[in-house]
Amino acid sequence: MLNKLLQKQAFRYLICGVVTAAFNVLLIYSLIEILRLNTPVLRNIANVLSIEISLLFSFFVYKIWVWAGGTWKIKKVLLYQLPLYHVSAGISVLARTLILFPILDWLGVKYSINTLVGILVGAVINYKISDRVVFKNK
Repeated sequence: MLNKLLQKQAFRYLICGVVTAAFNVLLIYSLIEILRLNTPVLRNIANVLSIEISLLFSFFVYKIWVWAGGTWKIKKVLLYQLPLYHVSAGISVLARTLILFPILDWLGVKYSINTLVGILVGAVINYKISDRVVFKNK
């Protein structure tokens, strides 16, 4: 049963999402608590660093395990796939913060549920864009 699930791309995507989210939390914790980046400005810098490093980490995790078998030509990865992956993540964040969250908030949805819905919608957006544009094999 587990082997069948692991063969499904969407299931592998979810597992990788959990792994990369845990990586992000561990990384920001390390930057703030271990490296002592614990002033408001330094915490913001730590947040930006952890987001970017986690984004790079997730790109390679997804490329290796979810969309395996694609090209590893450095030019295509660095100049095409990686920038498109950043755009995909950006679209997801913009959709969540500028459209989804305000609408659900206006409708009276509690912020915690709103955030969970945003995470789910963001994951679906990222998956669709990554599958159709970023890691698309010709």
